[in-house]
Parts: sequence; C-alpha cells; structure tokens
Amino acid sequence: MRLASFIAAAFLFHQSAMACVGCREPGAFGPEEPQTVLAGVALSWSVITMLVTVGALLGGLGFYIAKTCRRVDGENGTR
Repeated sequence: MRLASFIAAAFLFHQSAMACVGCREPGAFGPEEPQTVLAGVALSWSVITMLVTVGALLGGLGFYIAKTCRRVDGENGTR
C-alpha cells in the first residue's frame, strides 16, 4: 500500500517541480548567458570545495586511526 501511494504521489507531483529558465532551456537566450554561466561556475566550485573538505576530513581520520592502531599493536606486542 505504501508503494502504491508513493507511486501515485510521484505521478501527481512530478509536474509541480519546475527548473529555472536557464536550466530548463540552456542556450535559448543566445550564446552569452552571463547569469546562468556564472551560477553554474559558482555551483561547480562550491561542490568541489565541499568534496575536498570531506575527503580531507576522512583522510585525516583514517590516518589517525591507522597511526593509533599501529601504536597500540606495538605496545601490546601483536602484529
């Protein structure tokens, strides 16, 4: 029943989600679309920055865990 209601909701509400004109019709306003292009570049750099931040955090955490495990194994004499 939940699946049927989800599918019905998806069919009923799929028309209400509309994109902005720049995303819906790229290139419709001529070769120069400064607002659309600048918004796309800003979005790209923000996504890249967020991905690099998450990667740095995960890499640092992994390095710390590996270093701590090596230290504890050395103290306990295990391999």
